[in-house]
Amino acid sequence: MIPKMITGQADGQLGLKVHLPEPSIWPFAAGLAIMLLAATLIWWARVEDQRSLSGPLLGASVAITLGAVAGWAFEDGRMHRKAREQEEHAHAAARRTQVITFAIAEGQIETSIGEGGVIDAIQNAHEDLRAAPGFEDFRINLSTAEEGPSQVVVETTWSTADDMAAFEKTQRAIVDLISQHPDEVVTGSWQTFDMQVVRDTKDTSVRYSLGMAASLVGALLVGGFAVGAGLNLFAAETAASEGTKPDDIPPPPFAGTIEIRGSTFNYDEITLQVAAEATLTLANEDDSVAHNIVFFEGEVGESPVLQGCISGCEGNGRALRTELATGVIQHTFRFAMPPPGHYAFWCDVHPDTMRGVLIIE
Repeated sequence: MIPKMITGQADGQLGLKVHLPEPSIWPFAAGLAIMLLAATLIWWARVEDQRSLSGPLLGASVAITLGAVAGWAFEDGRMHRKAREQEEHAHAAARRTQVITFAIAEGQIETSIGEGGVIDAIQNAHEDLRAAPGFEDFRINLSTAEEGPSQVVVETTWSTADDMAAFEKTQRAIVDLISQHPDEVVTGSWQTFDMQVVRDTKDTSVRYSLGMAASLVGALLVGGFAVGAGLNLFAAETAASEGTKPDDIPPPPFAGTIEIRGSTFNYDEITLQVAAEATLTLANEDDSVAHNIVFFEGEVGESPVLQGCISGCEGNGRALRTELATGVIQHTFRFAMPPPGHYAFWCDVHPDTMRGVLIIE
């Protein structure tokens, strides 16, 4: 009969606790961080009026990406260094592995893995092993047979032979546990082998657990948001300081062109002298944001739209509203001058931030 090998952390049917190497979190973290960085870069580039949020998110994604790549590179380099050290010291004092084999009598598998059975007792001894100086690894391999005895292999790995010998003298040794179950273990079947690990690339140093990696990513996220928010604040303060003018210096006179930069009109007050008609130009300098301009009959935007457009307005209609357009473009329109008074204007897309008043004198 072909035996069945059982390894892993647990078997759903037999309930065995077995060993699996811990996967590295860093490849997944690095890939996710790069995806987040790409998404925020696109957002930052295309949505200028939302940079108050995309700025901190961009800073956070950059921090996570750098941290994940650094952690991945650090772990990979540590593994390669350990492999080289093992090759250079192959014949020096090395780690030790103790292998114990024994046979489970036919029909005793369920008993041996059940509560109080020999395999259950060996698994419970794992806690004693973990507390022992020099202990590194533990695993149980069970090869079940449909007929005849089943074979069990127990492996423990230690830093030195002295550590392994000290545990056997002072603690409950595995061979003692086996001898306490004569009904389950085939008499005289157990054997012990003490072996030197000549070459091994297993990482026995401290690993980044999932919790540690999550904490690090969380810290990078918070730090990145803080950096991004600080950059946004610095940019806002710089723009404000650059745009500040002394009160005694008036703005340049209106020359017929209304410019849009950074979702802002360069004039929030336009003054024209009474005439039969007027010609204005709307120059949109935001290459990825749509804007237009609408004039109203009163001093507030809730008033009816001002009529009297002659050319260049939306749909060539009479309403004094230009078409909504995206990209660097200049739009010239001509309209009949309304009576003297104050007339509000805004952008349909950004009525809260892009607004002003037209004054006819």
